[in-house]
Amino acid sequence: MRATGTSREGCPAAPETMHLLFCADRPFFQHAAVAAVSAASATRGPLQVHLLTCDTCPEEEACFRAALAPFAHVGISIHRVPAARLEGLFVDRHLSAAAYLRFLAPEVLPKAVERVLYLDCDLIVLDDVAQLLRLDLEGKAVAAAPDLGWKDAAQGARFRTLGIPLDRAYVNSGVLLMDLGRWRRDGLSQKLFDYVARHGSLLLRHDQDALNAVLAEDIHLLDRRWNLQVLLLSPWAKRALPEDRQATVAARRDPAILHFSTAEKPWNFRVWTRRRELYFRFRARTPWSRAVPEGLTAAQAWEYDLARRLLRIGLDLYLVRGAVLRLRKILLAQADRGRGWPSAARRLMNR
Repeated sequence: MRATGTSREGCPAAPETMHLLFCADRPFFQHAAVAAVSAASATRGPLQVHLLTCDTCPEEEACFRAALAPFAHVGISIHRVPAARLEGLFVDRHLSAAAYLRFLAPEVLPKAVERVLYLDCDLIVLDDVAQLLRLDLEGKAVAAAPDLGWKDAAQGARFRTLGIPLDRAYVNSGVLLMDLGRWRRDGLSQKLFDYVARHGSLLLRHDQDALNAVLAEDIHLLDRRWNLQVLLLSPWAKRALPEDRQATVAARRDPAILHFSTAEKPWNFRVWTRRRELYFRFRARTPWSRAVPEGLTAAQAWEYDLARRLLRIGLDLYLVRGAVLRLRKILLAQADRGRGWPSAARRLMNR
């Protein structure tokens, strides 16, 4: 994709507009806004942010627009998709039908948009996405980064059942550079929806499984820095995923997109995950700066807000809480082994 050029008169041509895509139902509008603000902050060229949703939420949509209003180089388009368009697709308690909305990008976005960068709502952009949007896809329909390198017998059996090649990298669908021209010409969206309809509950990773099965030969691999999952920052990954750790040294040092892909989302109550302060740094620039999760008691809401405020000064309340709980567990184990701990101390620890 051309970022700049020269007009016939010799004057620099206006940079081309780059297109970003987010897909969300109502509860995720705020997280999409945080991700969009991070992208707008990191990117210099003109951006058009597209939000696909099946929900009608005037208040939430107004907040989404307000979050991006300070960025003069950013335009916003909200596209509403009839819920019936996703009817019958397999969902579970982990993911809603909104996970499949990204497959509708070629159909919903204007025909003039030939390339779009899809981003999940649970990530933070730290580098200019223009670099990614200018990437040569070498004729492929989509570009994506490898997922975490799980390797076991169950995974292999599942891939064989789903028709996912074992000799190719299984990619994560949280960051997708899509050649919409190819998708439209080859009817790739319909092929993906047909696959999902056939395999239903076998899709443990939902849209991601479908993408890896249907487009296996048509995926350009991205450097991991464009979709660095936070799990790779943990010491656990060093033991469990040694190949990934070796392959992602540079990406961990300089991530372009940090993806909170585990169940421990940074916005949840009493959850600790690495680099969660980044999420709250960008959320502070949105109308949801003081939002608390639904269903909390007044005391829990106060705790949540305190934890958010402490992150501003570099103190993670839940990191401290986790360390205290681990220390308590160690001390209790020592006490139970009878290493000189009196029963009164054990009772105190158990409170």
